[in-house]
Parts: sequence; C-alpha cells; structure tokens
Amino acid sequence: MNRLGRVVNNTLISLLGQAITWSSTLLLTVAYGRFLGDVKFGELYFAITFVGLIGFPIEFGFNQQITRDVAQDTRKALQYLSSTLVMKVLLWSTFYGCMLLLVWHLDYSPEVRVLVAICGLTLLSGAITNTFISLHYAFERVKYPVIGTILEKGLAAVIGFILLKAHVSVEVMALILLGGSVINAMWQAFWFIKLVGISFTIDWLLLRRLVRTSIPFLMYGVLGVIYYRLDTVLLSFMANDAVVGWYGAAYRLFDTLIFLPSLVISAIMYPVFSKLSISSESELKVAIEKTLNFLLFCSLPISTLLIVAAPNIIGFLYHNPEFVHSIPALQALAPGLFILYINSVLMAVLISTSQEEKITLMAAVALVFNLGLNLILIPRMLQVGAALVTSLTELLLMSIALVFMPRHLIPFGSLRVGGKALLASLAMALAIFSLNRLLLLEILPIAAAVYVGTAILLRTFPKEDMQALFFAIRRKAHIDQLPEPIIDELTDDDFINDDLQSTEKRCVVSASFPGLDQQESYDQDLQVTEKRLALESFVFLPQTEDIPS
Repeated sequence: MNRLGRVVNNTLISLLGQAITWSSTLLLTVAYGRFLGDVKFGELYFAITFVGLIGFPIEFGFNQQITRDVAQDTRKALQYLSSTLVMKVLLWSTFYGCMLLLVWHLDYSPEVRVLVAICGLTLLSGAITNTFISLHYAFERVKYPVIGTILEKGLAAVIGFILLKAHVSVEVMALILLGGSVINAMWQAFWFIKLVGISFTIDWLLLRRLVRTSIPFLMYGVLGVIYYRLDTVLLSFMANDAVVGWYGAAYRLFDTLIFLPSLVISAIMYPVFSKLSISSESELKVAIEKTLNFLLFCSLPISTLLIVAAPNIIGFLYHNPEFVHSIPALQALAPGLFILYINSVLMAVLISTSQEEKITLMAAVALVFNLGLNLILIPRMLQVGAALVTSLTELLLMSIALVFMPRHLIPFGSLRVGGKALLASLAMALAIFSLNRLLLLEILPIAAAVYVGTAILLRTFPKEDMQALFFAIRRKAHIDQLPEPIIDELTDDDFINDDLQSTEKRCVVSASFPGLDQQESYDQDLQVTEKRLALESFVFLPQTEDIPS
C-alpha cells in the first residue's frame, strides 16, 4: 500500500480508537465531578500536574527523536529501545526521589503526598509505554498504540466509575490509573517484541548522542511543561483546593480535546514529515497544508461549541453546582484550543526539519510571558485568569512559530479553508444560541448538522481533495479484497485502474515475469491519467512517479 493509503488507513484506525478512548475519558471525568467533588478532584488533579511538572525530562527529548530517526532508518529500532529505556529509568529514579522530598517540604497534606507517590509510579509506566509507542509510530503501525490506549483508558474508566460510585477514596482512583498504565505498557512491549524482537545491548555512543541531541527538546520540555502546568501550582498557593478543582474541571476537557492533533501529528503525520523533510520539500509543503486544513476544519467548531455551550457542557458532565465556576474558565480556554491545533502542525514541522533549537527560544519567551501574566491575573481572576493566560500563551507561540517557519513551507493556502470553517462555525453558534435551553445531547447533533451543512455549501474543502480521499479509501477497499500474495506485488499505480480484475492480472504477470517492464502494462486510457492527476493533487502525500505517456 502506498503512503497515502497508509495515511488514510492509520487515520481511520486512530479515529475509531480515539472515539472509544475519548468516551472513556469523558465517563471518568463525569465520575470525578459527581463523586469526588471539587476539593478531592482538586487534590488528584494537583498530584497529576505536580508529577508531570517535576518529571517532564523523562519524556521530552527522547520520544520525538525515536520516531524521527527510526522512521528514517528502521534498523536503529532495537538500539534506540534499549538505550532509551535505560536513560528513562535512571532519570525516573532521580526525579521520583526529588518529587517526594519536595512535596514533603512544601507541607502538603498526607493525602496529597500519597497521591504524588502513586502518580510518580504511573509516570515510570507511562514513560516505558511511550517508548514502545514511539517505535510503533516510526514503523507506522498505529493499531497497536490505539488498542493499548483503549485498554488503558477503557478499563480505568469502567472500573473507576464503578468504584467511585461506591465512594472509594481518591487514592484508590490513583491506583486504578496506575493499573491501566501498566496494562498498556505490557501490551505495547508484547507486540513490539513479537514483531521486531528485543535486544538489551546498550550502545553507549548512541546513549551519549541521544543525551546530547535531546538538549533542545529537553529545554523546550522544561520551559513548555512549566508554562503549561505552572498555573495549577500557582493556584494551589494563591487560592485553595476548590479553585484548583474548578480550573482542573475545565482544563481536563481542554486536555482531552487535544486528542486530535496528538493523533494526526504524533501518530500519523510526524513520521511522514520526517521522511519528506529529507526527500521532497514540495511534497512536504503539500502535506503541511492539507494537514492544517483538516485540523482547522475540526478545531474551529470545537472551540466555538466550548464558548457558546459551556454552561450546558459543565452542567451535563459534572452535574454538581460546585462546578458552575468552571464555566468561564472553559470559555477562556476555548480560543487556546483552536490555536494549539495550529501550533501542533508548526512545531512538528520545525522538529521534523531539525530546527528544534528554535523551539527552545520560543518556550523561553512563552515561559516569561506566562509566568508574569499569571502573577498578575490569578490574584484578580483566579481560575479564569489562569485560563486566559493559557490561551494568550498559545497565541504568542503561534506568532513566533510563523516567524521561524521557512517561508516556502508556510501553508498560506489554509487561510481560505480556515475562513470558510469560521463562517460555518458562526452559523453553528447561532443555532446553539437558539437552542440553549435544550439538553446537551439534543444540541450536539443539530449543531453538527448545521456546521457540516454550511461547510458543504461553502465548499470548504477543494473538490480535488475530496476526490482524492475517495480514491484513497476505495483503493484500501480493493486491497482488503485481494489475496495476501497479490498484495505484496502491488505498486502505487495498480489501484488507479477501476477494473480490479485487470489489476490482479497485472500483479500475476509481474510476479511471473519479473524482468517485464511494468510501464508496458499500464492502461493508456486518458481517464486513468486524469484519475492519477487527481490522486497526486491530494492531501498528505502526492505520488512522484512519472505518469505513463
């Protein structure tokens, strides 16, 4: 299957898996709000955030390098696995001790200390899991990370909901999250070892190089995690656990809705960007633009919904009057979500083109801006001030990223798609305003219908994009119908012909007479050439082979 087919296939798998994991996370979020209350939820959210704030070096700098480097040379997989695992375990041992000492000296309650200890173990399990996931992504095997995440989130949600309904302690909930993470780690490791093998030979030269080349990633991680998570710690000092709970309730939705850029960029397009960055910048630009088009089309209605229907969303999810203070925080976070979708593409381009030193400077500027503004707004606006600073920080990062992006890679063509998606989102907002007395589950299908209908009327996506996507899905269906030996012989051009029987015949001939020039067997019909041109105009990966004349 060619790259476009793999992208479509991986996207469909990831979307299906994400729908399940997102539903599981939503179920758990509902349980937090209804059974824990704002104070206990605030304690758990603080513990998770605190561990992430202290233990960030375990993750930043290694996963991106694994995916990029192994995608470019798969023979490096086992070397990267053993070296990265050793480094992560060593780092975790150091930081785990630091976070336990720090939470003790800061005089947090015994319950919070226990939560931090449990969440610290989850940090190690997650670090191991993400190492294997990064390798699966490098091989473009998306289904294994997807299934593992479903197991982790699904089991944690179902078991957590049942136990929280029975009024178990918040510490038990933290243990459930740890158990789900361990199951995911075991799943990822099993399939990687089964498909690739295992080797624990440590390459010290590679280890030193990983540490050295991870410094730009690590600096960005240091600064990035601080300005993303610092607001929660500042709230815990300047306010109380209830305010942290209000902010956490809104921010958890913000975090959950980041799934789409994480899915599209990390799981699917980042390995593709990395390969194209060393092969074809023209194809890379097309991939960037079409990826951004898709994310704009999805993010604008989501952000609009969070602003207009925030009271309905908070009321439906948490079903607790204590969380009414989360409504303005969610509305203030919504613009930041839309901008973050854009930033995910821009950051992936900078990293895949080996310009990670620039994102370090970006993060440093963002940190100073974020910290200074938080110190001003949190005392005055509490959780709403922290949410506003998050959105403004994303806006600053986008502005700097556009300055640092190579001009010839900036996706100017996405402005038209974004403008039409914005108009469709405004039409959706008007519909939501007129329906604000309905239940959320009644509003959502109507809002979605209005948005999609308006987007179709405005022709938001170019016709050739939709046509090429249709061909990509159709060729995937053709592949699934063929016997395995024939699939192995298929080339990119085989599926352009609509006649499946003709395709199978060409594959058999190719297998029987390997010396035969395949160009002689291609259909010369003009219609076939036109379809090929439509396919090449698409989206993520245009094909580069010459069209038969």
